[in-house]
Order: sequence, then C-alpha cells, then structure tokens
Amino acid sequence: MYIDIHRHSANKGNADIVLRNLFHSETDQIELTQYCSVGLHPWHVSEKKIKKHMRLLTEASGHKNCIAIGEAGLDKAIDIPVETQRIAFEQQIELAGILQKPMIIHCVRAYDELQSYRKKSNHKKSWIVHWYNASPQTGADLIKKGCYLSFGHMLFNESSKAFKTFLEIPLSKIFLETDDASVTIHEVY
Repeated sequence: MYIDIHRHSANKGNADIVLRNLFHSETDQIELTQYCSVGLHPWHVSEKKIKKHMRLLTEASGHKNCIAIGEAGLDKAIDIPVETQRIAFEQQIELAGILQKPMIIHCVRAYDELQSYRKKSNHKKSWIVHWYNASPQTGADLIKKGCYLSFGHMLFNESSKAFKTFLEIPLSKIFLETDDASVTIHEVY
C-alpha cells in the first residue's frame, strides 16, 4: 500500500491513500477529497485576514474528510513577519488541540521555535513535519517530542540532510510524500 501523506494536487496519481493539503482558499474542494488537511500556510498569512482565514479553516476542519490541520508552521525564509506567522500557527495549534487532530507542519529555519511550541503545547496528537530536510539531530529531537518526519524527493540526493536523517531514524516515525513535486509516490518509496 502506498500512502502519500502530503500532496497539493487533486491528481490521484498512483497512491492508495492520499492526504491532500488544502489551503484556506481551497476549502470548497473538500468534498472532492478522500482525506485532506486544511491549513493556513505561512506563505499565505496576512495579518489583516487571519480572522477571516481562521473562520474558513474552522468550518472546513469539522468536515468528515478533514483528518488533519495544516499545512501550518513557520518559515524564516520569506518576507511575511515571523510574528504574524506565529499568530496564525498558534491559532492552528489550538484548533487542532480542540478537534484532537494531528498537524501537518511546514518549517523552514525555525526548528528551535517548533520544538518549543511542541513542548509547551497540550496537543497530544501527532505533528508530521513535512518535507523534512534538516539535521539528523534535529530530526531525533523532534521525534522525542512526538513528531513524525515526512520525506519527498530529497531522498534522491545522497548529500541532502533529508537522506542522512532518513538513514538514522526509525521507520516507524517516517512518512513519505510528493508535495507538489513532479515525482510519483512509487518513485519516492
């Protein structure tokens, strides 16, 4: 069985199970998915629209096809202020906790903050750090805090941090994904 834990496209491809990520602007497509996550991606956070977008996510997150919250997180490589991203991320952590749903996490250059959020959160469901490509030590630290790591086509690059981390962590803590890459989940497996 092939599971694609994180994909953006509606194309079914060749996975047996797909967790399709819907952005706040795509929640009208929730009926078209078997399983989905809904989230306010750090790239799309707007201070002026957080309340409106969170209202959309809250409504969509109660749908039977929505089994996770996210893609949510922090990204220090973009121009959106980190403080604005934190506000949206904290609200999504709270929503996931209330609904008892796992989270799909987007994290770029903010792993210390992510670990801090995980440590102080009362959220008992899993967090899946998607498209993981950081150090093996950071990966081990995240796993100790109840996270899973998801890998994509960076596994094809033996010099990537993803490849090195993949070799050092338990298979029981790994998911595989295609995200928006042009590879199939069979190739990733």
